[in-house]
Amino acid sequence: MAVTTDLGAVPASTSSKGVKVGRGRTKMRLLQLLTFVVALMVWAIVTFTGLISPLALPSPIDVGKLFAIAVISPEYWLAVGQTLGGALIGLIIAAVVGIPLGLVTGTYSVAEKSSRLLVDMLRSFPVIAILPVFLLIIGSNDRMKITVVFIACVFPIFLQAQYGAQSVGSMVAETVRCYRIPRLLRFRKVILPAATPSIMTGVRLAATTAVLVAVGVEILTTLPGVGHQVLLDQINGNTPRAYVFILTAGLLGYAVNFLSELAEKRLLRWRPPVQS
Repeated sequence: MAVTTDLGAVPASTSSKGVKVGRGRTKMRLLQLLTFVVALMVWAIVTFTGLISPLALPSPIDVGKLFAIAVISPEYWLAVGQTLGGALIGLIIAAVVGIPLGLVTGTYSVAEKSSRLLVDMLRSFPVIAILPVFLLIIGSNDRMKITVVFIACVFPIFLQAQYGAQSVGSMVAETVRCYRIPRLLRFRKVILPAATPSIMTGVRLAATTAVLVAVGVEILTTLPGVGHQVLLDQINGNTPRAYVFILTAGLLGYAVNFLSELAEKRLLRWRPPVQS
């Protein structure tokens, strides 16, 4: 039995699989929405019963009112732009540096083994812990924020690119060597396509990290942005407005992750779907 469409006959099994996938996505979105609603209800119950002081946790209604007021003010979008600007520049530099280095070290085992000790040492340093060092060397400016974001993002991208380059099958690598394919052509046609899914995963993880690190740097320094607004509102005792910018930081992380997943799907349309 087949389902007839404008493009011809489609097997019924393929059509049923598409329907099941669509239903599964709809169910997952409903579950996510339900979880969000339950979290809001718990938040409201905690604040209305007085289990936590309103000075520490304002009600969602108060935060929602201030959020509606904030999104129409230029100051709010200026802070969002300052945070996203530092995060995006640091992420781009991390991708430009991390992807080529990861591909090279993943392709040549000598380069990977010789750099392993240095990479393991550098990636073990917590970025926030060395923030005072960057303050002394670079100063409290946008370059310092970009540098910290770069360091936090370059290693996930580097390691994922390295893993992707190493995922090329031994049979494929041996075939390439036997046919004496030039290195540049081998890189473009074999290594890069094989490593692209892993690279996109690294970029997606690093994108969310970039926003979180940028907000953290702004909280710990005097740099303007979403994080600095949180700090100022807490100091001034305006807790509901501080929660507005805290929620903004979470929404920025979600938006960046969503856009990264969308870009990953568009760039990897050639990849066959993974079957369970």
